[in-house]
Amino acid sequence: MAATLFLAACGGDDDPAADETAASEETAAADETPAGDDPAAEEEGGEAATGLQGALLTAEDLPEGATVSAFDVAQLSSAAEGMAQMLEGVTYEPADCQAYDSNPLQKDGAESAGMSATSGTDVLVNAVYTGASADDVASVQDYYDRCGEITISGEAAGQTLDMTVRTTTVEAPEVDADEVIAVETVTESANLPAVPTRVIYMIDGDRGVYVAGNPESTTFDLNALAATALDKLKAQG
Repeated sequence: MAATLFLAACGGDDDPAADETAASEETAAADETPAGDDPAAEEEGGEAATGLQGALLTAEDLPEGATVSAFDVAQLSSAAEGMAQMLEGVTYEPADCQAYDSNPLQKDGAESAGMSATSGTDVLVNAVYTGASADDVASVQDYYDRCGEITISGEAAGQTLDMTVRTTTVEAPEVDADEVIAVETVTESANLPAVPTRVIYMIDGDRGVYVAGNPESTTFDLNALAATALDKLKAQG
């Protein structure tokens, strides 16, 4: 979701936020397009997909020099399945925290669109989707209430894993959303820098918007960009 912030902070873990962002970056790297192009216009989904694409952040919303790429949120499932196969020999504690079935971007029947932006080693991810409800935020909160600390150990792809993934609910930005939640994840491992990743979920009517990045970034002001992303979603009507 770019070998940058998320690969450094989350590249080896199976925290759901890490899965989403890592998979997003893999797709974005394959589908990078110049800012201003509309890849959704050429895909099935037609009017709905194009409308959602217009709700995403663009280069004009970001600091000068940021590189904007598009990704297909629908491909996250297949990417996550591939990662799960690689991690079959890995042990999770608590065990029921290995699966993350509450990703609102991948709800059955939901239309979605996504983008990522990179600037140096900083990465920002933004996605929007239809069929949203307050239950989305509740399910995210429930997962992290149960799985706020996950230990991951074993071997994957010939590498030994020994890490702890800690996620907490943090203060969300003050935005005009029906529902909003922000979670922050830090992975502790001898092989990974302890860089935080913050994910902000916002609901406006029956549509949702997601923004993720490093809250310590001096390039991307995550709270300000979350507010901009929500405003763009509202402007789509």
